[in-house]
Amino acid sequence: MSLFTFSSKQKVPFFDCDPMGVVWHGNYLKYMEVARGEFLQMIDFSYRSIHEINYAFPIVEIKTKYTNPLKVDDDFEVITTLDEYENRLVHGFKIISNSRVCFKSISVQVAFNNETKSMEFIMPEAFRSAVESFLGKIGNV
Repeated sequence: MSLFTFSSKQKVPFFDCDPMGVVWHGNYLKYMEVARGEFLQMIDFSYRSIHEINYAFPIVEIKTKYTNPLKVDDDFEVITTLDEYENRLVHGFKIISNSRVCFKSISVQVAFNNETKSMEFIMPEAFRSAVESFLGKIGNV
């Protein structure tokens, strides 16, 4: 069950497409990253905040399914879910354009402590607090 769902509205730029006007498969991950960055801004804990507490949140697992191609100038939305945040950060993604699901994915990120150079099995307290504060504000806690 998702803790939070939001939508990121985006548009396919020309330079993301092959000569046939179809989005190159790797660019879907970029669209996910834009949505993930928007989520971090929503909870007031940006990538800069992650860096400032001396952490990184590397992606350690990603599963994708391509169902319909996006094409140049397509408007689309990335529906993003927050599924876990305490021990690892798990997001679900669904890209929809013209009422068609084009892409589905799940990504898993972990906390990497830059000081100790080790992966941790719990997300940093500052991050968990930011998520919980946000979820409390929207009534999801």
